[in-house]
Amino acid sequence: MSSSVALSTPQINPHISAGDLESIKGASDRDHVGNPATRLWDKIVDWFCGTDRVTAKKLAFDLFSPGVTDHNKVKAFEQLRELAGANYQDNFKVYDSSHYRSYSVLDFKLEFDVRSPDEDRVEANLKNDIMMEGVKIPEQQGIQFQKDFNRRQERTFTFDSKPIEGMNFFDQFSPQERATIFSVCHQGLFPLLSDAVMCMSNNQDMRFDISKPGQDDLRIHAYMEKDIATDIERPDYEQLQQQVTEYDGVKKSLKIEAVIDVWRGGREVDLVSAEVLSQNNV
Repeated sequence: MSSSVALSTPQINPHISAGDLESIKGASDRDHVGNPATRLWDKIVDWFCGTDRVTAKKLAFDLFSPGVTDHNKVKAFEQLRELAGANYQDNFKVYDSSHYRSYSVLDFKLEFDVRSPDEDRVEANLKNDIMMEGVKIPEQQGIQFQKDFNRRQERTFTFDSKPIEGMNFFDQFSPQERATIFSVCHQGLFPLLSDAVMCMSNNQDMRFDISKPGQDDLRIHAYMEKDIATDIERPDYEQLQQQVTEYDGVKKSLKIEAVIDVWRGGREVDLVSAEVLSQNNV
C-alpha cells in the first residue's frame, strides 16, 4: 500500500507523506500542523541569532524526542536558554521546590517528583551492612561490589575523581574501610535511597566517587540514572511504557544522588545529602 497521496495541482508539493498525514491528524488547529518540536521551533526561531540556529533547532528536537533521556532533555533545555538572546532567556522557566522541579518553555514542560530519603532509616541500614560486611570471611566479602566492579565502565568507581583500575587498589585501606566501601558502593544502595520508586530500564548509569577527608573517615558520592528512553529499540519497549502508566511506583526515569560520610572506621554514618528525582510521563 502506498505511503503517500499524489496530488496533481502543480503549485504545491506533489506528495504528502504518511508522517505528514499523521501530523495533520494530530494538529490542534490549522496553524499547528507539524510535530511538537517543529511547532515549538516555529515559535522560538527568532530568539536565536543566525549562527546558533542550527544548534538550537537540534536542541529543540531533543526536548520532544522519545529516544532522549530526561537528563539530556534538561541539558538541551539549559543549552537552549544559554543560546537564546538576552531578551528571551526569561521565557525558559525553572521551578524548584522540596516536592517537584519543572522546566518549561512555551509548549514544552518536563516535571520531576523530588523525594528525600528517610535519613535515620538509611543510616541505620548502612551502619548494619558495614558491621556485617566487616565480620564476613574474606571469601564472602564484597560479593555484590565485585560483581558491579567487574562490569564497570571507566568512571563507575573513582577515587578523588580518578578512575580505579583494579581491585588491588583497595589493599591500601584498612579492613574496616574496605568493609565500608564493599557494603556501600554497589547498586543495592539505590533501592535503599529510593524506597518504593523504581525504573524498569535495563540500562543504568552508576557512579561512586570515594575520598578520604580524614585518617579514619570516608566520603562517598553516589550517583545513579535510569531512563526507559535508552530502551526504545527493545521489543518490549511498549510493555515498559505500559508499566509506567499502570503502576504508581514505576517511573519513566529515575535519578538518585547522595553524599555519605562514614567516620571512625564505619562506626558512624551520616547521610549528608540525598535526592531522588523521578518522572513518569512517556
